[in-house]
Amino acid sequence: MHEARLKIERAKNHIANLDVERIKTVGVDAHLMVPYFDAESDFTRYVLENIPAISPDIPLILGDAIHNLRTALDYVACQIVRDAGNPIKGIYFPIAETPERYESESPGKTHGMPIVAKGDIDRLRPYKGGNNLLWGLHMLDIIDKHRLLVVTTMRVGQLQMTLSREPTEHRFAIPAFLEAGDVLLLIKGNHVADKQTRILIDIAFGEPDVLAGRPIMETLNEMAQYIERVVAHFERR
Repeated sequence: MHEARLKIERAKNHIANLDVERIKTVGVDAHLMVPYFDAESDFTRYVLENIPAISPDIPLILGDAIHNLRTALDYVACQIVRDAGNPIKGIYFPIAETPERYESESPGKTHGMPIVAKGDIDRLRPYKGGNNLLWGLHMLDIIDKHRLLVVTTMRVGQLQMTLSREPTEHRFAIPAFLEAGDVLLLIKGNHVADKQTRILIDIAFGEPDVLAGRPIMETLNEMAQYIERVVAHFERR
């Protein structure tokens, strides 16, 4: 499994580079939300006025990391078949959209693989709804072959508030994906002078649906660790 591990290490290099670009984009400090008092409704609106533009380097590096992780799985499948003394033409690590498609497609992609090894892969449930991490990785790799991946700025982490001691009504309205001008918080009364509210933002996946809204760094690291465990399992086998 040496070649699969090399692919994982290459992916980790891309992930580290991606984090550098991510920090350049969103920074490390919280973003101040600007308060505006609406006398008619008697609420202070907190508006996120600026969203940083995402560097085009981010989807490019992301695509490279995704491809190396997905390829590591194919290397695993090919090595298993090769060790069994069989040809590896047409061999892939099977991942499908549904359990039914997995049942129908996976035998052709694992032809020549020992039954025990195929059973180990089956137990990973590599299809949508069974293992969304693998399905998401698979879909991202397919998408990146045709166009740049969609990433977006979103709210993650913390909402930091400095409040007065008086009791007050709060209404949060934090969307999954942020846009400049979003009203994220309403506080009853005029609190423009005595309150500050900050929000931490990060870069997240905009697709596919099973990963949309998840922070890219956290998810990529989870993918890399998971695939390392898969490789380690078959090394022990």
